[in-house]
Amino acid sequence: MRTLADHGFLPDGDCHIERRVLRDDALQRQLEDVGWVALPFIDPADVRRLVDGYDELAQRFGGASAPEDYDDTYAEFSIIHSRPDFRRAAYDLICEVLLPPAREHLVDHRPLIANFVNKPPGTGVVPTHQNFSVVDESRFRSVSVWVALVDCTNENGAMSMLDGSHRRLRSRRGMWAYQCFSGIDHDEVASLLTPVEVPAGHAVILDDALVHYSPPNATDHRRLAIQFVMVPEEAPAIWYEQVGETPSGIDATRWEIDEAWFFDFWHGSGDRAHGTDTGRTDLRFAPLDLSTLRRGLGLEVPPAPAAPRQRGLRARISRLSR
Repeated sequence: MRTLADHGFLPDGDCHIERRVLRDDALQRQLEDVGWVALPFIDPADVRRLVDGYDELAQRFGGASAPEDYDDTYAEFSIIHSRPDFRRAAYDLICEVLLPPAREHLVDHRPLIANFVNKPPGTGVVPTHQNFSVVDESRFRSVSVWVALVDCTNENGAMSMLDGSHRRLRSRRGMWAYQCFSGIDHDEVASLLTPVEVPAGHAVILDDALVHYSPPNATDHRRLAIQFVMVPEEAPAIWYEQVGETPSGIDATRWEIDEAWFFDFWHGSGDRAHGTDTGRTDLRFAPLDLSTLRRGLGLEVPPAPAAPRQRGLRARISRLSR
């Protein structure tokens, strides 16, 4: 029988992380409690600089992604889908603009991933998921500083959060992270989610263990944003590369990495010149169903619906058998 640990839940005593992320006390408490905060982050001039920079890079490199590299049912994440030269240049541009405000709000963090997230009109669903784990999440938090470059609404694909899910569901996650939720239909979990709409220039800072979702862009204009992943200065950055399967889950190689690992990143493998192989590890993994998710997060599991009453049917059968 599967245990909660098989699904990535840590025991309560293993989940208290003392390392501070945010300088503001109220925002730090909110991050610890619900897993995300929203705040003004950059001014309109910097928004324009990033939007124009994205377009200039895409033009220079013949598009952010090659057509065969991207299924436009989903959002276009430049760290996964784009050309390596685009990623390097995007990382430099994003760091140049976002590092100063990030240092104002975060306590001694460094950038690891700088990622444009584009949702062209009519596309861009991001299924229920957690972000990759890139630190030891029993000791540290990595956070995504998600910056809106247009006004982000439910209509064009704003994020929705499963508040508090980061506190216990802290598994080691690589490219298989989305598979964990493949057995849960979005309609089943939608009532548990908190929509977060923000104007251009605002940031949503979220613990990368937080469960979240975003719908497709139903407008006539693209929805462009940035995911800027930050890790504590003293925390080793890690990546789990799947190399096989085991009876309990995933056979993976654990790498200690730097930011350039993701410049030549493809199908779960990074640039080995920027990583150190620290050995193989067997990771527990099992897809979740809604009942297990609720139980693991300490949410009330609704009672099963009562069986339909069959009294009339039994009465008819009784009369026919006489």
